[in-house]
Amino acid sequence: MSHVHTGEQVHITSGQMKHYQEQGYIIFDSLFSGQEMDRIRGIIDGFDQASEQALREKGKEFISISGQINFTANLNFLSAELQQFIADQRFVDLTTTILGPDIKLYWDQSVYKRLEASKDFPWHQDNGYVPTEPIHYVTCWLALEDATVDNGCIWVQPGTHLDGFVEHVKTDLGWVCYFGEERGIPVELKKGSMVVFHSLLFHRSTPNLSKTKTRKAYVVQYSVEESFNPTTGQLFRNGPLIAKDGKSAYQGFVNRENCS
Repeated sequence: MSHVHTGEQVHITSGQMKHYQEQGYIIFDSLFSGQEMDRIRGIIDGFDQASEQALREKGKEFISISGQINFTANLNFLSAELQQFIADQRFVDLTTTILGPDIKLYWDQSVYKRLEASKDFPWHQDNGYVPTEPIHYVTCWLALEDATVDNGCIWVQPGTHLDGFVEHVKTDLGWVCYFGEERGIPVELKKGSMVVFHSLLFHRSTPNLSKTKTRKAYVVQYSVEESFNPTTGQLFRNGPLIAKDGKSAYQGFVNRENCS
C-alpha cells in the first residue's frame, strides 16, 4: 500500500494504518525529492567511504564485510544536517501516528550493498539484534537511489509481526529468525521513496546482481521516548527527541554526550 507525498506533512489514512497493523508495513512513494536525496546521499557517501576504508583493514566486522555490505551507524551524531533531517516533519507525522505522541530516534545507519555482495542478508526481525521495551518500534528504510530486485532490495513476509518475537540464531551473516522456503515479496523503491515497517516484521535483502551500482539506503528507526533495553535497564541514547505531545520537539543539534 503506497502513499504519494505532496507537501511538507504526511497523513496516514485509516486504510494505510489497517495495512500496517495487518501486514506490518506501508510504502511511501516519492516521500522525498531527488534533490533532497542527492544532498543526504552526498553526506552519507563520505561517512560510508571512511568506514569502508577502516573496514578493509579488518575484512569483516560482524555483519559488515569489506567490499560487499557496509553498515555505518549513529550518523546523526556526525552531521547536524543529517540530525535535522531525521527530525523532519514527515518523520514526525509518520511515527506519532503509528507509535504515539512522544517519539525519540532509536537508531540510524546507512546500509550500502556493493556489487560484490553475493549472498542474502538473512531473514530477521530488527528486535533480534537488540532487546527493546516496548517491543514495537518502527523502521524507516529510505532509498537514497533506486532499490530493485536486481541490486538487492529488501523482501518482507507480510503479517509475520503478528507472531511476536521469534528466537534468532547467530550466523556468519547475522542473526536469523527464519530458515524456511518462503520467499516473501520484494519491496522495490524509487529514489526518495521509503518503506516503513514494524520492528517484528520478517525481512531480508538479496544479493546485488546489478553489475553497475551500489545499492544505497538510509535506515532510520524510531521508538517511544522512554524505550529501554530490558536486559540492561538502560534507556536508549542514540539520538534526539523528535516529537512531544504529537508535535515536533527537535531543538537543534545534540551530540552523543549530551543526548538524554
